[in-house]
Amino acid sequence: MPTINVTKPFPFAVDGNEVIQIEVGEQEVSDRCALVAVEHLGFATLLDDEGGIETDPLKMKIDDLRVWLTEQGIDFDPAAKKPELQALVPTGD
Repeated sequence: MPTINVTKPFPFAVDGNEVIQIEVGEQEVSDRCALVAVEHLGFATLLDDEGGIETDPLKMKIDDLRVWLTEQGIDFDPAAKKPELQALVPTGD
């Protein structure tokens, strides 16, 4: 199960019937909850296995990915969507 760092609490429907409150701080959650919190709501950051900030650019939030690409000196269209930005990440082949 992924660990996220929640910056704003939010309600989450666990099974479509039961709604729980996800509180601020480091939380271990389901894959679906992490997707909602990080990608859809923007209320959390995905942490790596050691509890730090996500370091894999393909798993980063779009804003973090833009910063990473800039730090790497990779040019991109500021209006590009996340899949387009992910395609710019070198594969190491």
